[in-house]
Amino acid sequence: MIEGAAYGAKVRPLWERLMARSMKDDAEADGFRLGASPSHLLHRAEQLAADRFASLVGDTLTLRQFAVLAAIAEAPGLSQSDLVRSTGIDRSTLADMVGRMEKRGWIARTVSPLDARAHAVTLAATGATLLAAATRHARAADAAILDALPRTKRRTFLNILTKLAKFADESAARAEREARRTAKREARAKLAMKKKTKRGDARKPSA
Repeated sequence: MIEGAAYGAKVRPLWERLMARSMKDDAEADGFRLGASPSHLLHRAEQLAADRFASLVGDTLTLRQFAVLAAIAEAPGLSQSDLVRSTGIDRSTLADMVGRMEKRGWIARTVSPLDARAHAVTLAATGATLLAAATRHARAADAAILDALPRTKRRTFLNILTKLAKFADESAARAEREARRTAKREARAKLAMKKKTKRGDARKPSA
């Protein structure tokens, strides 16, 4: 009994600490603060970047469209899947953007020499002209954002953004590999089921 009481005396403070931490977490969850949310702050920073770019370029070209043109210029012949990875724009949004940009004559799509199921995307003359005209404004927008930070913090800021972008790329690559593995497993399971069904049908006596 003495040992049990001693054990209980040791456990209670730990349990009380855990309960206090849980209550604190609940209080924080109930009082969510946008100003302390990394995802919200990143969104605000993205808005700042887009607004800075728009103030210099006007409504001719958006920051996302510029990113697509710049990515194509860096590596002509990229597929749309490659552009998803290099720009960070989600697949459905990028497909819609590429379709509109092609209609405007900014880019051209041809069958990829590496994969007949994919399209190789290149800059058209109009797109190259737009990119050249907007590049200096993009650099000015970047400079305006960095100017908002102390000079000693700018390199750290860029390093953090680079790490976050790398993490996003790695996460997307893992998800893509897992999706391919899942598709292969499902295809094998369907094939096995089809073979099993055929064997069962073959064993049935004929009428």
